Amino acid sequence: MRLLILSLLLHTYVFASSLILDEYQPSMNVVPFSHYLIDEDDILTPENILKHKSEFRKPSTSIYSFGFLNRALWVRFSIDASKSSTPWILNIDNPQLDLYELFRLEGDKLISVGRGGDTICVENSKYQCRTYWKDIGDISKTESYYLFVKTAGSMQVPLEAKQLSYAYETEQLSMLLYGLYYGILFILLVYNFVLYIMLRDVNYLNYLFFLSSYMLWQLSFDGIGLEWLWPNVTWMANSGLSLFIFLSSAAAFRFSRYFLMLKKYNKTLYKLSLYAEVFSYLGMASALFFPFILSIKIAAAWVTLIPILLVYMGYKIVPLYHPARFYLIGWIFFLLATIVVGLDKQGLIPSYAFIVHQQQIGSVLEMLFLSLALADRIGLMKRTHLKELKRSTILLQKKINKKVEEVRQKDKLLIQQSRQAAMGEMIENIAHQWRQPLNQLSLIQNNIFIEHMLGKLNEKNMQGYQEQSEKLMHYMTDTIDDFRNFFQPDREKHSFDICKAIHKTEALITSTLKQHSIKVTFDCHDTLSVYGHENEFSQVILNIFNNAKDALVERKVRDPHILIRISQKIDHFFIEICDNGKGIDVTIIDKIFDPYFTTKFKSQGTGIGLYMSKMIIENSMQGTLSVRNIDEGACFSIRLPLKVEEGVYSV
Repeated sequence: MRLLILSLLLHTYVFASSLILDEYQPSMNVVPFSHYLIDEDDILTPENILKHKSEFRKPSTSIYSFGFLNRALWVRFSIDASKSSTPWILNIDNPQLDLYELFRLEGDKLISVGRGGDTICVENSKYQCRTYWKDIGDISKTESYYLFVKTAGSMQVPLEAKQLSYAYETEQLSMLLYGLYYGILFILLVYNFVLYIMLRDVNYLNYLFFLSSYMLWQLSFDGIGLEWLWPNVTWMANSGLSLFIFLSSAAAFRFSRYFLMLKKYNKTLYKLSLYAEVFSYLGMASALFFPFILSIKIAAAWVTLIPILLVYMGYKIVPLYHPARFYLIGWIFFLLATIVVGLDKQGLIPSYAFIVHQQQIGSVLEMLFLSLALADRIGLMKRTHLKELKRSTILLQKKINKKVEEVRQKDKLLIQQSRQAAMGEMIENIAHQWRQPLNQLSLIQNNIFIEHMLGKLNEKNMQGYQEQSEKLMHYMTDTIDDFRNFFQPDREKHSFDICKAIHKTEALITSTLKQHSIKVTFDCHDTLSVYGHENEFSQVILNIFNNAKDALVERKVRDPHILIRISQKIDHFFIEICDNGKGIDVTIIDKIFDPYFTTKFKSQGTGIGLYMSKMIIENSMQGTLSVRNIDEGACFSIRLPLKVEEGVYSV
């Protein structure tokens, strides 16, 4: 009876230790039905492993995960496929394993049935080389297998038996998800590259550096790079992972230092990020020259610390810099994913299928939020620049208004100076205007005295003398009023007749012109109205008259004369004041309208008369003033728009 019970127990043990493939379950975990042995002394081989069969132990988790073991792992399991008619494969879903080899037990010998790992990718070509697939479903009895695994990285060995059709479905779904993941990263890469080309902002360049280096890291981590980009390149399959980890960490610190403007907001964090970037470059050197087992351990520890440092930087800068909030959220997602994956790789937490993809999920969210942070930064810069532009525009407008007012005051001052400069000539003109009336008054006085002495002064003669004296006095008073009105500035613009304005101006200097025998020819019977300051226009005419008079007198021209012509066009008319004073020297004709340019002695001119005349015609009356030489002398041309409505011109 005891022997029977013992036999039943042994049969139950053997039955329980074998994985029975069930065609109603598309995927079955092999680990609970397996035993493992770690080769601590590096002495186990396919030839002597059967002698250590009793040393194998049952696993305590659903996946073999030992962290950085750096020892060979042997796994023993049995599979019963007699009750399933569908093809099955054995799947080792970890592209980071360096080398694994599957042996089948035949009698007392182990026969190799397949090899794989990131150091070789030749014997799995029937299916793929990113993860290991091996046919196991074509047997009709229970088979025992031994799996040898050795890697310098994290020792994680997920073992699953899958129906071949289900394996294809899950792999297609996995590749679809990988395609979506890398598609999102590639779109972000292209999008931010276009923004960099448009904006030439160094932050976008740093982001592109970080994103591209991180994509290389993830391609190496997922095995996609090994399968599609660098198959059979042993160095890239191993050391490339740690190299890309350090490269992307250097890019992350560089991006963070510039984006968060640490040099401006926090000098301590600026130095910390700089030192961390330098350490990352040293880590790249270790990946190139140190053994992979050493560099990957440093990289694994460093990649766990990086998100903590970057989250801390974002946390410190958020109160000072608004776009840092997206930066902080992105790195928090990545930190959580990295912590989970890092603990899993170290073997500190149980490994489950969903944990493998936490890094992809966290990195996509991180990259999206970093891209949002850059966009928010551009928006902030735009709002800041618009605000600054608006403030600068207001300040500039105030300065312009102030300068315009200053220019107006200067123009008014120059006009007054120009009038004062002509004061001497005007006083001389007044003297000429008064000389004849004064002489006549003197003669009337002498006549009254003589007739009184002779006793011939009667009431009728006295009344005649009185009337003559009153006419002369009225004439002199009118002359004073004319000169006073000329020097009085106009307060407002109004319509005036240019013919009358020119006649009044000519009348002011008639005596002076007659003194020098200068003939003035001017014929104007039409009414030509313009809108502006009449006194300023009269000053322009007076300045031109005086310049013509001075040229005629100085050059002693025979039969001197001044000709005034007015010709009307459709929308404007011309006033031409010409003389026969032999013209203006061609070397200075282009300068006569410059301020303070004069050919006279300082005691005779200030050089602002013609300059102010040009300013009055162009700025105040919207016309033009020019000069040219003709056959006999010089000719000044004034072009003025015709007045259509009050204050409105057709030019």
